[in-house]
Amino acid sequence: MSIVVELDIPDVEPVEVTEDEQGNYIITVESLVYGTNCRCCGQFIEHLHGYDNAIYLRHLPVFGRQVRIELQPARYWCKACQATTTQRLSWYRSRSYCTRPLEEYIVRQLSNSSVQDVANKNELSWEVVNNILKYYVATQVNWDEFAEIQQIGIDEIAAKKGRGNYQVIISANTPQGVRILAILTSRKKEDVKKFLLTIPAQLRATVQDVCTDMYEGYINAAKEVFGAEVNIIIDRFHIAKNYRAAADKARRAAVKELKKTDQGRR
Repeated sequence: MSIVVELDIPDVEPVEVTEDEQGNYIITVESLVYGTNCRCCGQFIEHLHGYDNAIYLRHLPVFGRQVRIELQPARYWCKACQATTTQRLSWYRSRSYCTRPLEEYIVRQLSNSSVQDVANKNELSWEVVNNILKYYVATQVNWDEFAEIQQIGIDEIAAKKGRGNYQVIISANTPQGVRILAILTSRKKEDVKKFLLTIPAQLRATVQDVCTDMYEGYINAAKEVFGAEVNIIIDRFHIAKNYRAAADKARRAAVKELKKTDQGRR
């Protein structure tokens, strides 16, 4: 029996799968895209000049093992500029350590966790995770990529352990999957509302639910932007945290009262 695992990256095909000494996977891929745009004049060029040095990118883990993608990018020659340009595909950023799917996975993990915690869990350095976070701190989105947005998520992350240094993740659950829209450096209601208002009116009309924590600033910002009829869903992490805290408080009070009785002193 064979197991097929989707790479979740477009425009490539795998040509070889190997394992390193630690049992992690190295997947060598080849580009299915022919040609690129010249870095000087911008015109599309198709004259293959050769290949650049291989690049290695961390990808989403499989069965608890790390995965690295190996790609040797093609270089194309522009007759007009007499210059060569290395092809870059859509699923990774220049000089990034990770693929875009892994970057978005990392950003989602930052909810209710610090940068260092997420770095430790994924065996990455603090610098790598922090650089991913900085890249996604943005307030400009290409809204033309979205036909509809069904659910909006608003959550906090801590750049450092302890209180303070909070940033806000704005995400969207679309028919194409979860997308990170932006990370805001302010958790103030007016700043969250300001970003939500950048969503075009026709897309705002498609939002049915907003999932957030119990912070009234986020809830009120969502209602003011999407209307009072939008469904506000409080995520279960905060509900569980609160009812457990209440149950623990009641337990301590009951134990305290019990100790005052004869039965408690025995």
